[in-house]
Amino acid sequence: MLVSGAWQLARAQAAADEYKIKAAFLFHFAQLVEWPADSLSSRDPSLNLCIFDDEPQLAEVQNTVEGKPVGARVLHLRPLSPAQELQGCNILFLSRDQAQRQAAILRRLRGQPVLTVGESANFLSEGGMIRFHLEADKIRFDINLGAADAARLKISSRLLLLASAVIRSNGTNRGR
Repeated sequence: MLVSGAWQLARAQAAADEYKIKAAFLFHFAQLVEWPADSLSSRDPSLNLCIFDDEPQLAEVQNTVEGKPVGARVLHLRPLSPAQELQGCNILFLSRDQAQRQAAILRRLRGQPVLTVGESANFLSEGGMIRFHLEADKIRFDINLGAADAARLKISSRLLLLASAVIRSNGTNRGR
């Protein structure tokens, strides 16, 4: 019983650490993406990272990114209820726990200037922009440049160079 409890605690800690790293990536993505001028408020300096409020790792992400400066803006985490509208989101993170609603959300956001980041295997093929994956126990990411271009988001060449693979709008792939 004690060993089982210790194993569960170790797994919970590993998940928390994984999401702290992913949250740091989300912060850096925000720094390396340019949104169209008409998609950001000139009166509100916020850049909103939206995550569903039933996300198990919400606290880890919030503690890592909340209030961090991104250029002249400030990154804020905005928890969403499943029924809530996605209006006002600049970045949307969908963990693998959101796989059930992922396809419908990505269809709804297609062409909107919202940076979508997820974890599921089919995230990019369903229209997501950046997908986290594990490679040799390290967190890596792939980019769907076609989806970002359709949303009028400009992804820095520095970020493109760091990606494990970049899928272009014509379906070609630049991998390592």
